[in-house]
Formats: sequence, structure tokens, C-alpha cells
Amino acid sequence: MTHLACITALTLLTVAGSASAQGTQPLAELEWRSTSETDAELAIELSALYATLYNSGNLSVREVTLSQTPYVEPLLRNEGVFMGSHFPQVMDALMCDINEDACSRTRRPVAKETLSNLAAHVGGFAATQGRWTTQIGDRVKIPDYRFDNVTVLARIVVSGDWTPKDFQAPEGLDCRQWGDSCEAVVTRYNPPTIRTTGGSIRVTVPQKRLSTTIALKADDSSDIGRALSNLGMTQSSTAAPDFVNMGVLSTDWQNFNANFSPNDGAVRTLGKNLRPVGSVSKYGVGDEAYYAHQVDLFKLINHPYGTEEDMPAEYQRSVGVVVIDSKLSAGHCDWPEVASTDGTVLDVPEVLEASSGGEPATPPPTDCATIDDLALSDGDHAAASGGLIVSQRNGKGIVGLNPSARLSFMEFDKNAVADTQIERLVDQVQRDMPDDTRVANMSFGIIPLFGNFDEVEAALAAQAGRMLFVAAAGNEGRALDPESCRILPACLNQLDNVITVVGLNADLQDPMPWRTATQGTNTNPDFELGAIAENVLSTVSGNRFARRKGTSIAAPQVSAAASLIFAAGEFIYGDGLPGAQLSPKVVKDRLIYTADFFAGLSGDVRAGRLNVGRAIDLRDAQFVLFDGRKIAGQVIEAPVEFTCLTTDNSQKFQKWWNVRRLVFNEARERHIVFRQTGGSLGDRSSALERYPSCLVNTLSSPVKVRSRHGTDFVVSEFTFADIKDYTSPLFDE
Repeated sequence: MTHLACITALTLLTVAGSASAQGTQPLAELEWRSTSETDAELAIELSALYATLYNSGNLSVREVTLSQTPYVEPLLRNEGVFMGSHFPQVMDALMCDINEDACSRTRRPVAKETLSNLAAHVGGFAATQGRWTTQIGDRVKIPDYRFDNVTVLARIVVSGDWTPKDFQAPEGLDCRQWGDSCEAVVTRYNPPTIRTTGGSIRVTVPQKRLSTTIALKADDSSDIGRALSNLGMTQSSTAAPDFVNMGVLSTDWQNFNANFSPNDGAVRTLGKNLRPVGSVSKYGVGDEAYYAHQVDLFKLINHPYGTEEDMPAEYQRSVGVVVIDSKLSAGHCDWPEVASTDGTVLDVPEVLEASSGGEPATPPPTDCATIDDLALSDGDHAAASGGLIVSQRNGKGIVGLNPSARLSFMEFDKNAVADTQIERLVDQVQRDMPDDTRVANMSFGIIPLFGNFDEVEAALAAQAGRMLFVAAAGNEGRALDPESCRILPACLNQLDNVITVVGLNADLQDPMPWRTATQGTNTNPDFELGAIAENVLSTVSGNRFARRKGTSIAAPQVSAAASLIFAAGEFIYGDGLPGAQLSPKVVKDRLIYTADFFAGLSGDVRAGRLNVGRAIDLRDAQFVLFDGRKIAGQVIEAPVEFTCLTTDNSQKFQKWWNVRRLVFNEARERHIVFRQTGGSLGDRSSALERYPSCLVNTLSSPVKVRSRHGTDFVVSEFTFADIKDYTSPLFDE
């Protein structure tokens, strides 16, 4: 039996309790969900829940009668408040302390550094075996909670030959929230993947977990209480639950509590099991500057349109892209037909002309050529993201970075109450995403107030077999610590199918993180990619155009590039497998290792600036030599292994067929290596690693590349020491 996949952090569901009974802050009810996948993990997780609630003074109890045996474990199981493969000693100690009249135990204080983990002790004492004097018929106190089964989507490890037909739904699994049978959901979330290697793989399947509601007492000193007030939540007359009186407490625990909010300690300890509350930060809605020529953007990101080139036919295939953003009520005269994810087609506003006799029309004329830099509505924000991707080559305005994309919009209400907003986002991502969508653009941010944010993480991870999520880094101008990064979805970029975009300025030769007097991009050495965040012309609502800045307009540049890789990659490498898709991880990695490296961006972004042309040149190995020659084609000879002169012996030997990029860092006179780790040579499914300092020590080995020139082939030969920049093809032939 398995139990609930991980949804983390905190959701305030209701508030209750009177001010006179509970203090100045309202009581908070929270939803707890298990994260365990095995019965052994569940037993530990439930004992941690109860110990944490007891130590924070928030354990709700009721009395029951011992009717079968004088032991408490069978009673808890029969009453449905404890499950799992074993009964941890902390549970026996806790039950002993809440039933002091019927039990005693040896109490040994825990170390002071253990006290902050409320699941690791009982009242400041180590867990010890209770000495019970109960008999059948005695009344005892037990935790008062009701658990429900819920079905979630989880990522699990299976053998490499697994197919959706191997999935067997356990009894009680309910997939109606995704609008289909569980078997159909498994098929939808696990399409066939192009060139999957053997061994173990991760797949998305529905699984059963547990859920219950817990309550925390009013606590004037806690962040929870302050958050409730900030959110405008009011108290009600709902009666508080029967919280147990805490028994004997260690001196250290009493002293610790004197300078410590018990509720905040409970939230920290149970963070991964509690659902999140968030506040929304809107990125780049209303602070735009002028931008003279769209072609400048194309040149900065090396898009083929920068030299007025058309893209080959394989890049003009339709790929589904969804923009998750504020509500958009209409299309645009520069777009193709677009729709909401519920299937509603967005009509294009009528293009009005002046009335006869020279009198102005009412409303004023809209001619699909107006640039309005005062466009500030939420709809303008969504329209700018979508238009930069899909605007058509029709002579009416701008051209998008992928005019062949099939665009849809999913409403994300940035003005909703925070917990409703997050729950709705998770629901939409898991249930409402069109089946044929490959890329989702997310130019917004959520900042959780408490706990972790595994609910959103689980929803995005569930799509790892079919969708790449492109997240804006945000415009707070903060240098974020990877260990404490708290912005959703930007800080979920450790997932294989989430890539986070940092905003850059428009300097072609020496780009830096985008900054203004009042705003700036967030940075993080783990955020993968940079794109242009100033002076970007795009569409806005009402058939108008506007110049945009901020990470909100940088993210759709990467979304468009990703859609081009999906389009061409699935055409070139589909190998005749019906419905086969590129792995989102393969596309994410491609965007990372094909970026333009700049030494000045070190520490602000993992790779560098988006290079569309290099990213979408999928078939060929691409070389730039120190003498300036550029060679593209198939590598027919190269050393299987080359060496780096380095003090790190683990990095001395590099496997050529696992290297995705070898680029010279002129500032350090060393090469940077992006390579796939683990797996067999040429494997694209393992982790992508960056090693920043390889002094190449393999010099004279020959490299031969076969290039096509018209109907003929030409072989170019050079030495390994000649390589200034190398980019691998998407897959080796």
C-alpha cells in the first residue's frame, strides 16, 4: 500500500475561535497531507505529525474506551488514527504522556540542538517505552483526526521497458479530477519518448495518499497569526477543538518555548506536509521603455530573423504553447486564431476606421498599428507574452519568434486570495492542460509565506514526460541563494522540466543582468538562462503594440525557442514512432548548453544568453576554431576521451561523446565543459553538469567533420587544440 505524494507548505483553510478565548489572532486550520510512498514511511510520518502537534500545544484529542486489549496500538489502528507497518516508540511515549493517570515512563532530556525539531522528542524528553496500567474498559485519550484517501499524481521509478499498459490501478484510486480513467491519465502523462535509454526511468502515475485537517491555536507571536491579519481574515464563532493539556516538560524545553513560537516550530517541522499560502508578485506589468527596432532583439538572441532568413520547413510545424497569465478576453489583429484552454476562441477586436465626413469613429479608430506605451492592464501583460511568440508575418505589425506555434491562454488570477490562487494553478496544470501542449510560459511569481511548496512542484513534475515550463526569474532585483530560493515557479528549476529565465540588458558584446532605478532581474547561479528584458516590442490588448521590459518579456523568448526545438526535433528524430515526443529535459538541456557564455554573468546565471540559432541547429555538430573558421557537420573522427590539466583529478578525463559544449573562457584562458554525467556514451537522459575550468591537455589528436555542400560531402580536418567552441548535435547519429 502506498500513501500520499508530496504536497508541501501551508494552506490556511478556515479561521475560527473567538478573540476572548483564543487571543488577538484567529485559530488556523491547515490541511496536512502525507508524502510517504511506503507503509514504513507512513508510520514515521504520522508519529512525526502527532509529536509535532503535541510539542506545539496543538494536539486535538478525544476519549475512547479500551474494548479489546489493554494496549494502545490496536486501539489507534481500529479508530483509524494510526496506520503503517510499525508503531514507532515516539508514539508510545506520546500516548503515555497524554494519559499520565494510566502510564509512566523514564524521561531523559534530549540535547538542546534537538529541541527545534518538534518531531524528535516528546515534551523535551527522548522517546522511551511507556509502562501502562490500563485494562479493558478503561477510558484513554487518543488523537482526534479523520483521514481521507486522496489521489495525486506522483513521479515514481520503474524499469526502462515500462509502458502505460503496465500500470495497474489499486482499489480506491479516483482519477475523476483529471476528467478520465486512471489508465487514460497514465497514458496521457507518459507519451512515448524519443531515444529513451535503458535502465530505470521516472514516470507519472496516480497514487493514493492521506489527508486530514489540523488546527493551530491562536499565537500572537507567530508568523501565521500575522499572515492571517495581513490577508484580512476575520475570526468566527466556530468552537475550538479539544486540545490536550501538555504533561511533564523538560526544563530546556520550557526555556526554549519562552523565546519561540510553537506554531512556527510546527510549521517548520511539518513544512513538507502542509499546503502553501502565497502572495503574488507581478513581473513587468507597467514599466516599459522604448524600443526602436525589433531586429535588434533578433540579433541579440541570434534568431534567424535577425538576418531576414526564413526558417526551414521542419521549424514551421505546429507545436502547442500555452501562456499561463492574467485573463485575456480577446485576440489580436496580428495573431492567428487563439483560444483559452477551455476551448473558447478569443475573437479579434474589430479594426475600426474613421467615419465618413472626417468625423472620428466612436470608439476611436484601432488600426493594428498603434504603439501605446501606457498599456498597463493585466490583459496587456498576457498579450505581450503571447504576441512575442506567435505574431504573424502579415505586414500588420511585428513577427513572433515562432509564428507557427499553436497558442492558447490559461487564466491565472493574480488578484485572487493567495491559497485559492495556488490551488487553482495546481488544478489547472494537472487537469486543464491541452494534451498536445509542449511548452508553458509562466511570467509570474508566487512567494509562499510558510513551509515548502511541494504542491506546485508535484503538479509541474507530473508533466515531466511531455511539457517544459518556462519561468520568469522575477523583477525584485535580488541575488537569490539557491539554498533558500522561495519564488514559485522560478525556484523549482531543479525539476527536469522547469527552466528559469533571468533578464539581461541589450548590450550585444557584454550583457549584464537587467536593472533600472526601481527594478531589476532576480539572479541565482542555478537559474539556467538569460534573455533580453528591456526594449522588447510586442502586442497588447485592443489591437495595439507596446514596448516591454522585465523578466516577463524575457521568458517568452525562451518559450518560443523551446517550441522550435520540439517542432524540429520531433520531426527529425521521430523515427516513425507514432506520437513520440522529445523529453522536456532534452529540450531544457539544449537551451542551457547552447547559450552564449559571458564571463561577466558568472554567478548570476548558470549558462548565459539565449542563442536561438545555435539551439535549433539540431542535426550538426558546430565548431568554431581559434583561427576563426566555422565548421558544421557530422563528426566522423574524434578522441573518445580527452584530458584537462586540472587540480581536480575527478575532472581530468572527459568522455567526448558525453560532452555537449566545450567553450573557451577568454577571461580565464580555460574551456568550460557542459557534459552529461552517468549513463552510456552519448546518453541524453542523465544529469547535465557544468565544469568551469578545463585547460585542454589533448592537443594533436585529429578531429574530422563531414559537411554537406549541395549534393557533395566535404571532410574538414583539424586538431583537438584548434577547438575554441564546440556544440554537439541534439542526438548523435
